[in-house]
Amino acid sequence: MNPVRPDVALVSAPLQSGALPGGICPSLSTLTLGTHLRAAGARAQVFDPSVELAIPSDLDATAERLLADAPRLIGLTALSPIEARYGAALARAVKQRAPEVPIVMGGIWATARPEALLTRCPAVDAVVVGPGERSVRMLAEAGLSRPADVPGLVRRDGNGFAHTAPDCETPAPAPLDLTLLSAPDRYDIFCWLTSRGCPFDCDFCTERLGSPTFRDDPLEKVRADARLIAEREGRWYLWLCDPLFGAHRGRLKDVCDALRGTGARFLAESRVDVLSPDDVPTMAGAGCNLIYFGMESATGSSLRTLGKFDARPSRLTRYREGARALVAACLDADVLPVLGVLNPVPGDTPADLEETLAFCRELAALGRGRPDGLGPFFHAFPLRLDPGAPYERRLDDLAALGAEWSTPADALFGDRFLTRASPTVGPAEGEAFRQAIRALNPTALGVTQRLLRSFPRPYVDIGEVLA
Repeated sequence: MNPVRPDVALVSAPLQSGALPGGICPSLSTLTLGTHLRAAGARAQVFDPSVELAIPSDLDATAERLLADAPRLIGLTALSPIEARYGAALARAVKQRAPEVPIVMGGIWATARPEALLTRCPAVDAVVVGPGERSVRMLAEAGLSRPADVPGLVRRDGNGFAHTAPDCETPAPAPLDLTLLSAPDRYDIFCWLTSRGCPFDCDFCTERLGSPTFRDDPLEKVRADARLIAEREGRWYLWLCDPLFGAHRGRLKDVCDALRGTGARFLAESRVDVLSPDDVPTMAGAGCNLIYFGMESATGSSLRTLGKFDARPSRLTRYREGARALVAACLDADVLPVLGVLNPVPGDTPADLEETLAFCRELAALGRGRPDGLGPFFHAFPLRLDPGAPYERRLDDLAALGAEWSTPADALFGDRFLTRASPTVGPAEGEAFRQAIRALNPTALGVTQRLLRSFPRPYVDIGEVLA
């Protein structure tokens, strides 16, 4: 029993305890929110079933542990459908034991589907849409007694729903409070942000749902976090989750200076038309050994359909030149370049697939003959149509291109994937293309080990969620 009753208990979906490969990482969203609440004077608790329960998937045990501390409010994070399924099931288990405890859900997925979630899941009392720091702080102070004052709150109201306007941006974050983690030594990977949001608005991306504006975190906060990371003696592998690392070159150097000497290895995410090849050695010197580039495609029509850039041919030329230069710079600096490939996309033809495949072969050749086997690794996967992504506003346009997508068994909690890109590119052509891309990947043990070191384990899937 916690001697001090928490104002808010923040819960994340657990990771599969026996899943290999992959490591365990804490939820950055609950840690960041909990840090903000504590800095504001609230009694916040972070509960992670991944490390706090013998059987992380045990909903009954989780509900009982949560209620043992008698929190005034429970907050559940849902960044994806699988996390939302877990959160909905846990909410039901908690309400069966303590119907008076308010339960609020937030996160990107919940932001995209608040009314459908509240209709389906009576155990969830409200949903916070958009940035949640100020909203949850107010809920920690007054619960749901003054809902009209809470920004971004969606709740039931008679036979309908009441909405308040969401925050436009998050407040300046405080240095992470790692004392919120009950078992820090149980983690292998640590997700970390040094900026919020993205200046781009690609059609398949939901980044702006959670972070409507692009903003760097205060450098003092970054340095303070780096000092805390250094105290972990390099046991954590860092995943810099900035959607666009390197957007500001001067800032990149400042972050790398903060990380240099921590003993940590890390990966970062960027775009091939944003990160400068000249900055790769700086990142490598600070501990970076993997960079994920959302390349997505190498054809102009596909990239325009994805909303990556406009129709100017010069943009495609710069995009490809950036990809070549970055792959070469990564290999020279002993950094593994990983490139995401989303083809086929709506409207693709066989010629589009062949063009991207030919370019990926060209990139793969840059690593050929290296004694260490290092070369670009391509992550080819079907295009997912996420709730709340700009694509949702263009489904009729996509259908006019001949695109089709899967219909999940559960319309609320299921994923939709592109199954047919056009009349000439269907499921068989798409899978053949992905197999051809994957065949280009290096197979050296060192490359495989580096990749696996960076993978978190998959979330526990509790299966079907009943009303």
